[in-house]
Amino acid sequence: MSYAVGMRFIAYLPLVFLLTVVPVQALPVCSDRDSKVASDDYALGLFRKQGEIFHPARVFKRHHTSRHKEVASYVSVRDKYYSIFTLVDIDCNARFIKRTRQGD
Repeated sequence: MSYAVGMRFIAYLPLVFLLTVVPVQALPVCSDRDSKVASDDYALGLFRKQGEIFHPARVFKRHHTSRHKEVASYVSVRDKYYSIFTLVDIDCNARFIKRTRQGD
């Protein structure tokens, strides 16, 4: 091994030590089940809890950089059916994106 190659190897030893020995902390994320519950609660709150969930909520997208999830909830109020789309953050707080009415 030449002197330059040996010095380059020694320069990377602290980095290798940090990557192998120091424990990696898991990043917090709201689970899919909790995201669906948060979205359903938010959707029912838009209709003052007068509606009912007619189909289980569905997670459409997971934004990997922000760890937010796009969730659709399905609510019926009297004879109208709505799809409510929310964005759920890592603390399981739902935020409104859009509403669509089905069957129009």
